[in-house]
Amino acid sequence: MKYTTIAVIYNPNSTGSSKTLAKQFAASLHTALPKQKVELIATKYAGHAEELAYKLAKSTKHPLIISSSGDGGYNEVINGALKAQTEGFKPTTGLLPAGNANDHFTNLNKRDLVELITKDISRKIDVLKYTYTAKCEIVERYAHSYIGFGLTPFVGKELNKNKLNLINEVFIVGKAILGVKSVKLKVGRKTRRYDSIVLSNIDKMSKYLKISQPSGITDGKFEVTTFRKRNKISLIAMLLKASLIGLKENAKVSSYSVHTVNKTILQADGEIVTVDANTTVKITAEKQLLNCVI
Repeated sequence: MKYTTIAVIYNPNSTGSSKTLAKQFAASLHTALPKQKVELIATKYAGHAEELAYKLAKSTKHPLIISSSGDGGYNEVINGALKAQTEGFKPTTGLLPAGNANDHFTNLNKRDLVELITKDISRKIDVLKYTYTAKCEIVERYAHSYIGFGLTPFVGKELNKNKLNLINEVFIVGKAILGVKSVKLKVGRKTRRYDSIVLSNIDKMSKYLKISQPSGITDGKFEVTTFRKRNKISLIAMLLKASLIGLKENAKVSSYSVHTVNKTILQADGEIVTVDANTTVKITAEKQLLNCVI
């Protein structure tokens, strides 16, 4: 499929290399495909990448929308693109890893992006859709890699900010554990306290945390890894196990529901969402919904 346009969205104020990588990629693509139209588009504020992706997805017949970012920026792009897709448009997305958190790219990438585009190679992968009600309105959002409640996503976020070795990883994990409280959630018929629940399409979070056994990205299912509330020492030991040898997921499912007891923080690919008390969040695997180049 020949792309009618290729747009690269980047954050000019990123602490990483978003702008530099976007320009380098555009130059490489121009060399490989001199007749291909390539746009460089800078974001201006939080959430702008989602708005841009939505408009670009509707602008031409076969657009390729690439995010020069980490997981959070790409989360915005896929949400904009998939919103347009529900309206009948056919966007393709791509990712240049330019952030602290590059879990999606690290888990999925096997080949050079320019090579994939020049050889017209793309693939359809699963995404996670989460649905809940806020202010009497139904909210539907997507995540490309994981959705988390409680501690583990925050630990991953902190690990991604640092150059890691075993010593400072222990320090970062320990500090996060001491500062974050468990969350009270109803799963099925039972209400319990959890240190963390992670629903994932990938098996490794951050540079070191292996949160499940090898996972599929096209099978219409996701992994559920739960951490019931425990004392701090036991929790530190479990997270270190995740770093050193990895954990085994508790379940592999196509849908999962969590009911909040109190106001609760949810994290999806780095996007922080506050969910009201007494709210059901339903997570489903949307099989091969996202067409992408990665």
